Amino acid sequence: PAVMNWLPNYRLKAAARDLYSNMQKAKLEAVKRNTNVIIIFTTGAYVPAGRVGSYQVFVDNTPNNGSFDAGERVIAQVNMQKNVSLYLANFSGTVSTGYNSRGLPVNNRWGRAEFQNNNSRFYQITLSSAGSTKMRTGNDGVTWN
Repeated sequence: PAVMNWLPNYRLKAAARDLYSNMQKAKLEAVKRNTNVIIIFTTGAYVPAGRVGSYQVFVDNTPNNGSFDAGERVIAQVNMQKNVSLYLANFSGTVSTGYNSRGLPVNNRWGRAEFQNNNSRFYQITLSSAGSTKMRTGNDGVTWN
């Protein structure tokens, strides 16, 4: 019985850490390749069963294009796991962000992505205007630690 409560929390934390890690990787790739690396999110309404939402990280060979084109290198394609919902992605009013060749948010798109599980646990990943990322937790989706 304890595993039934533990497992959704583990999956939620893993999803948040994966996004945090993929954002760091995107930043490094953008600087290394001297180009934009884009992260595009697909969100959905919270569902207790999870598997809601996804994101894709790719090298944007067409600068300022911001969309995935044939031949562009995919760094990560991530779908949410059971009990995890990616319900919000807001980066300056859009569902995409990324990094430019200087490691700053592409087109000044800073903001946040938020996850929830079926135990009413929440994680938030924020991207600042300076390009730094932060991971926070919460129990209500409003107050963050």
